[in-house]
Amino acid sequence: YSVSTVSKALRDKKDISIKTRRIIKELAESCDFVPNNSAIALRSQKSNTIAVIVPQIDSMIYGSMLNSIQHIAFEQGYRVVVQQYVNSENGAFESLKSLRNGGIDGIILIGTSAELDAIKKNAAGHFLPTIVRKIENPSLNPDDYKLFGKKIIISLLSKIEALSTGMQVHMV
Repeated sequence: YSVSTVSKALRDKKDISIKTRRIIKELAESCDFVPNNSAIALRSQKSNTIAVIVPQIDSMIYGSMLNSIQHIAFEQGYRVVVQQYVNSENGAFESLKSLRNGGIDGIILIGTSAELDAIKKNAAGHFLPTIVRKIENPSLNPDDYKLFGKKIIISLLSKIEALSTGMQVHMV
């Protein structure tokens, strides 16, 4: 089979016969074939990857939010990449800047620092859907943070979906 036929069969294209698709898929499965996500992202212009930037991963606050974010993202077919900026000077901004290289579909930036206010105000020129949320009350219970995370991821996924359909989207 040609590379084109195999690719189309693995993507269930109807111009490949059902018999050929079945043979190719069975062979791919027997070889533990895993599609190259970079190649898929290049072709589709979508990586199905979301980045979440937090000041510290080991915090109950951010752990509860990440739990909700990751659960919903996975349900919607997205992977989640987590990056922490450890409240260093310009850490959130540097993390955000490092992730705008085309490998992700959207960014969630969460924290408590005043730096987030400046990022949100100056980030209108972002080319990726980005949600910036500052934690105003760090003494909520874990369920409140899970709900906060759920609202954030739903908002980001809505922006990504709207952008993929060609709608104009306010990126931040």
